[in-house]
Amino acid sequence: MSIYQMSASKRHLDLSRTLILASGAYSSKNSGIKIYGEGAALVHYGQRSKRQCELSLVDISQIKNADVLDDLYFVEPDFMIFHKNVELWNKRETKLAGYPDLVVEIWSDSNTQLDREEKFLIYSNSGGNTEHWYIEQDENEINCYVGEKQITQQNLKDVLRTQNGLEFDLRNLAL
Repeated sequence: MSIYQMSASKRHLDLSRTLILASGAYSSKNSGIKIYGEGAALVHYGQRSKRQCELSLVDISQIKNADVLDDLYFVEPDFMIFHKNVELWNKRETKLAGYPDLVVEIWSDSNTQLDREEKFLIYSNSGGNTEHWYIEQDENEINCYVGEKQITQQNLKDVLRTQNGLEFDLRNLAL
C-alpha cells in the first residue's frame, strides 16, 4: 500500500483551497456535483512496479461488494469532482472508487518522477472519461488530459475551464 504524507507549501494550500472555494457555487446550484479535497482516498488497482500499465482506477460497475475497497491501494488527489460520473464509498466512508469527472494534482518538489508517472497512469487508465490536470507550483501553465490524450494547456492567468463547462477563477494566484 502506498501512503504519502507530505507537508504542503503555502502556494499549494492556496491553490487547493481556491479550487474548492471556486467550485462551491457549482455544488450549491447542482446537488449532483460532489467536491473532494486532499484527504479523500481514491482507490485504484495495481501497485507501483515495473509493470505500471496495470495501474488503473476502479470501474464501480464491476464491484459487487463495497468491502473490497478496503483492500485496494489508493491515492489522495489534491482536488476531485464527481458530476456526471458516480462514486462508490466503502462502509466506513474512508475510501471511494470511480472515475472522477476532474482530478487535479498540484505538484510539489517532494513529488518524485515516479510518483508523477504513477498518478498519470492511474488517472489515464479510466476508460478515457476522467479529465486530469497537473499544476506545477512555480509555473502558471496547467497540463490537461482526458485519458492519455493531452488537451489544450491552460494558464492560471485565465479562467480555467473543464471540457464539461465548469469554470475556476484562480487568476489571483497567477505568478
